[in-house]
Amino acid sequence: MLRYMLRQILLATLLLAFQFIAESSEAHGSEGSKMRGQTKGSAFATLSATQATEDKTLTGLDVSKRQWTRRAGAGSIQDERSPLHHWHWLTDQEPYDAGWALYIDNDLFTLRKRDQDYTGGLSVTLAGRRAIEYGISLDPVRAAITEQLGILPKPSSALTELHGIEAGFTIFTPKSIDQPDKQLGDRPFASLLYLANTQELIDSANDTAWVSTFTLGVLGADWVNSIQTELHAALGSDRPSGWDQQISDGGELTFKYSIGKQQLIAYHYGEQNFELSSTSQLSVGYLTEATFGLAGRYGSFQTPWYSFRPQFNDYSEKSTSLAGLAEHRSEVYVWGGFSAHLRGYNVFLQGQFKDSPVTFSSNELNRLVWDAWVGITHQSESGWRFSYLLRGQSSEVKRGPADRSVLWGGMIISASY
Repeated sequence: MLRYMLRQILLATLLLAFQFIAESSEAHGSEGSKMRGQTKGSAFATLSATQATEDKTLTGLDVSKRQWTRRAGAGSIQDERSPLHHWHWLTDQEPYDAGWALYIDNDLFTLRKRDQDYTGGLSVTLAGRRAIEYGISLDPVRAAITEQLGILPKPSSALTELHGIEAGFTIFTPKSIDQPDKQLGDRPFASLLYLANTQELIDSANDTAWVSTFTLGVLGADWVNSIQTELHAALGSDRPSGWDQQISDGGELTFKYSIGKQQLIAYHYGEQNFELSSTSQLSVGYLTEATFGLAGRYGSFQTPWYSFRPQFNDYSEKSTSLAGLAEHRSEVYVWGGFSAHLRGYNVFLQGQFKDSPVTFSSNELNRLVWDAWVGITHQSESGWRFSYLLRGQSSEVKRGPADRSVLWGGMIISASY
């Protein structure tokens, strides 16, 4: 069963990677052409006369003479939002194919010589209705859990519904990866290979977005640690030694379910725009925690406010929003924020059911963990986006060699159709 699930997740990763590469260079099918052709049709959300007057006052722009699409496009893993938060979608259903995003984390992106803690990760996200129609989709499980909980609002005509599917992996190492004698007391080697499905429910009238994600993964898969080993060999870097001591070595299934709420709480729109939002989130599984965060951005942008949510990003799956604008416009903005995690369980330090030689007990870990981030995003008129970010996290371990803050960088490449 474990080998079957591992093969399925590996297949999903390869499928998603092939999908976004192929589709970025090919013309889309008739549905995509039809959606793009609706320049003056129902794919655009037009403001009422009252809303146009209100937004003209806010921004100094004669928005009553413009029409903008509110179709789901591709956003970056944690990137964008829009000042046009009064607008409502007029499309009847979510597009089948709404875009893709590639996210790469690595401590080398901090421009410092680091290879420790959260040392790297990669994920591919595909947006649109296809996320729930793929045979490998986990959305039925996510939807069933969400319905049983009864916490989130049910999809309705008053809410915009978006979906995404993501596959990727993440890697953790101690500070001295090539010297086992210096690893005593440090964090263990750990890895996660995962597949995740996310649903977003956008309540435009109340500037609120609800997000739920279900993730299924494999801990301790040999395939993941071999990536780091071969990469280091190719680069002539220190060869990792100690992966046989990793969490759940040989493979073990794991999962995580999370729900969250994002709220736009402040904004100003003019020649330069500003937005600030809050996020509250609860997750159960390989990371069990309650989170509260604030994030803001400043600059030139038109993408929807709810597609910018770095607070939902952690060092496993990204729960990425891929909402954007199909009418591409150049954007440049800076962003930042912080979040606080009240953490009850972390599989990457504490292990799971399978015996692991190196683990930390609950009382050896800090319950309150902070993280903060800064980044910059550029979007071209062709619809391609590039983001660079730096993210830091407070120490997860109370004392000893593993008691240190964590720093990593990330690059995000995405495109909308």
